Amino acid sequence: MGGADCKKTDIFAGMKKLIYLTAALLVTMPVLVSSCARELTESTRQAHEKMLAAHVRVIHHDTLQKTESGLYYTVVHKGSGARTTDSSLVFVRETILDLNYNIRASTEESVARQLGAFSRSNAYIPLLWHMGNYSIMMGLEEMLMDMREGEMRRIWLPYWLSAYQEGGSSENTTAMVYDLELVKVVSDIDKYQIDTLESFRNRHYPGVDSLERGFYKVTLVPGTGDSVKSATTAKAWYIGKFLNGHVFDTNVADTAQKYRIYNTSKEYSILHVSMPVEDQEDDTSQEEEEGSVVKGFSKCMQDMKYGEIAVCFFHSDYGYKTEGKQSSSSGTYLGGGIPSYMPLSFWIYVPLNN
Repeated sequence: MGGADCKKTDIFAGMKKLIYLTAALLVTMPVLVSSCARELTESTRQAHEKMLAAHVRVIHHDTLQKTESGLYYTVVHKGSGARTTDSSLVFVRETILDLNYNIRASTEESVARQLGAFSRSNAYIPLLWHMGNYSIMMGLEEMLMDMREGEMRRIWLPYWLSAYQEGGSSENTTAMVYDLELVKVVSDIDKYQIDTLESFRNRHYPGVDSLERGFYKVTLVPGTGDSVKSATTAKAWYIGKFLNGHVFDTNVADTAQKYRIYNTSKEYSILHVSMPVEDQEDDTSQEEEEGSVVKGFSKCMQDMKYGEIAVCFFHSDYGYKTEGKQSSSSGTYLGGGIPSYMPLSFWIYVPLNN
C-alpha cells in the first residue's frame, strides 16, 4: 500500500510540474513568436537584398548606382530643367517591369500597342504626383528628389521601398523595375492651369476673353430660342474632352464611334441636366444627384439659348477639382479616369425642342 501511495504522489507531483511548465510556456510563447517573426522578417529582407545584389552583379556587372536605402538605378538620359522640392507637383511617365523584364504596366501608348492592350478610351498622358504627402512610393520619391525635368531613370526598387511611408505596408512583395521620367515640375498648379487654358485659347479661339477667371465660353452656333433658366431641367448633347483633344465622355453615339470609344453597355441618350438655383450656383452638394453635372458644365448652359451650340473650357475648380474622377478600368494602363487638377473642355448642344 505504501508503495502505491508513493507512486500516486509522484504522479500528482509530475502533473503539477507539467501544469507549471505549460503555464510558463504560454507566458513566454508570445515573446518567442514575436522574436521569431522579427528574425523571419529580417532574414526575408536580407535574402531579398542578396538576391537583388546578385541580379545586379550577374546581369548588369555591378554597373548600377546604389543608394543608402538599398535601391539601384541608372540614368537613361539626364534632365536639365527644374528641380523638384518636397512640395512640388510633378508630371511623370512610368513603366513597371519585373526582374525578368516583362512589362507589367505603363502610362505609354507605345507600350500598350506593344502589349496588344491599346485602347482609345485611355488618354496616355503623364501621371500627376504630389511630393511630400505620402502618396508616392518611398523609393520613387527618393529618386524624384534627385532628378531634374527631362530626366529618365531605370530604378530597381526593393519591396520595402514600395511603401508610401516608413513602417507602412509595401505595395510590392518583391523587387520591381521602374522606368521613371520626370516630365515637368509644377510649383503653382493654379497658375499652371491658367497658363494651359490661355495657351489652348490662343491655339483654337484667339481673342476670346474669359467670362470669369479660368472659365471660357465660345458660341459656335447661336441659339434662336429663350435662354436656359435656373432651377429648371434642360436637355443637352455633349462631348467632354481634355485640352489635348482626348474624348473622355460623350452621349453622342456617332461621336463615340468616330473616336472609337463606343461602349455597347452605355446608353447614348440626351442628358437631362438639373440647372442650379442662382444663389446655389456654388453649392457642390448636388454633384452626386441624378441629372447633376460639374459646375463648369451647368455654368456653360446657363449662358446658352435653346438651339445654341457652344464650347466651354475651364479650370478644375469648375470641374473635378483636386480629387479628379476615378476610372473603373483596369489592365496594364497606369492612368484612367479624370486626373486631379485637370482643365476640361465641353462641346454642348441645347436643342430647341427642350
